[in-house]
Amino acid sequence: MAGSLSTLGLGSQGVLTNDLIDKLKDADKSAMIKPIERNQKSVKLQQAGIVGLKDAISELSKLSTSLTDMALYQGKKKEVTGDSISVEISSSAKAQSFDIDVQSLATRDIHQSSGFASKTDTLDAGTMELEIDGNNYTITIEATDTLETLAEKISESTDGKIDASILNVGGDEPFTMVLKSTDTGTANNITISGDMSFSQIGTGASDASLMIDGIEVSSPSNELSDLVEGVTITLDKVGKSSVNISQDSEKIVEKMSEFVTKYNELIDSVSTLTNYNEETKVAGVFQGSSEIRGMLEPLKDIFATTISNGAKMAENFGLSTERSGKLSLDEDKFKKALAKDSQEVQNFFIGEGENKGIFREMNSELFNIGTSSHGVLKTLKVNYDERAKSLVESLEKAQARLDDKYEIMQKRFASYDAVIGKLSGQASMLQGLIDGQKK
Repeated sequence: MAGSLSTLGLGSQGVLTNDLIDKLKDADKSAMIKPIERNQKSVKLQQAGIVGLKDAISELSKLSTSLTDMALYQGKKKEVTGDSISVEISSSAKAQSFDIDVQSLATRDIHQSSGFASKTDTLDAGTMELEIDGNNYTITIEATDTLETLAEKISESTDGKIDASILNVGGDEPFTMVLKSTDTGTANNITISGDMSFSQIGTGASDASLMIDGIEVSSPSNELSDLVEGVTITLDKVGKSSVNISQDSEKIVEKMSEFVTKYNELIDSVSTLTNYNEETKVAGVFQGSSEIRGMLEPLKDIFATTISNGAKMAENFGLSTERSGKLSLDEDKFKKALAKDSQEVQNFFIGEGENKGIFREMNSELFNIGTSSHGVLKTLKVNYDERAKSLVESLEKAQARLDDKYEIMQKRFASYDAVIGKLSGQASMLQGLIDGQKK
C-alpha cells in the first residue's frame, strides 16, 4: 500500500491494520468467491465428462458400423491341398469341399514363319488370310512393309485376337515372325493362307480337361470363374488337388468381442459418473443426472428386442445381456450359429428389408445420443458451456465488488486511524498538563 495506507495502524496503535483488512477480505472471499470457484471446478469436470462420454460413444459407433458390413458375416476361408490349381473365393462362396483332377491345360495356337536375314528389309507385296474364332482377316502386304511393320499391322488388324512378334533365333536367317492366339481353347486355332508361309508349333490351341468330383469338365480357359459359385479356379499344372471352403468366423468374432468390451466400458463409465461410491466417499460428477443415467436405456432395449421371422433374440446367437446391463459373448455359440446359417445371423444383426437389425438400430441410437443436435450429450454440452460462461462473468463481478469494498474500507480505516491518532495525541498532551498541575 502507498501513502497513508502503508502506515495504517500507527494511529490506532495496531488496531486498524492492513492485516485486519486482509483477514476480513479473506473471510468475504470465502463467502463470495470460493463458492463460484467450486462451481467452476465442478462444471469443468462435467464438461470433461461429456467429452469422455462423447468419445466413448464415437468409438462404439465405429465398431457398430463395422458390424453392419455384410462381408464379415459371409466371410469364407479356403484350404487347398495339392499344387495343380490356385483358388480365390468371394463372400458368395458356399461352405463346401471338392476334388479336382487336372488332366490337361488349355493352350494357345502358335505359328512360326520361315527365317529372314533382316527384320527391316522390305517384303514382297502380297496378302495374308487369317481365320480365328469364326473371324476372317485379310492382311495386305505392301512393298514397303518390313517384318516389323507387318507384325504391327497383324496385331492391330485382328481385334487383339492374334499377337504377332519377331524373334531372333540365330543362324544365317535369324529373324522369324511368330503368330500366337491371345486366348486359349480350340476356338482360337489360327488358319493361315496367302503369300507368306508359316508352320504350326505343337498341336495347336486346345481346351483344358479336368474332373471335379468325378464329373468331366472342359474349358477354353485355364481360369474357371463360373464352375463353382463364388470361386475362381486357376489351373496351374496337371495333377490332383482338393479344396475345402469353410466359414471364416475369426474376424467377425474379433469385432463382436471388441464391441462387447467397449459397450461394457461405457456402462461402467456412466455408472461411475452418476453414482456415489460408499467406499471412497466420492460422488460422480453427474450424480443425480437423470439424463446421463438414462441415456443408455435405448441401447439396452435393443438387445431385448426380438427380430426376424423366427422371433429370435440376441442371446440365441450368443450375445446375452447380464443383470447389470452389460453384454457377454459366447463365442462358441456365435460361431455355431454362423456355421449353421450365416445368412440368418446377418439378417438378425444387419437386417433385411424394412427390418433394420440389431446394429443398424444401434447406429441410429448412438447417433441420437452422441451426435444429434437434440441428443442428450449435445444438449448437456451446450448447457454446461453456458453455465461455465455465466460463472466466469459472476466471478468477475464478485471479485470487482470485493475489491471495491476493501478499497473503500482501507481508505476509511486510514481516516479513522488518523482521527484516533490525533485524539490519542491530544489526550496525551492533556494528561501531561494534568500531571504538571499536580506538581
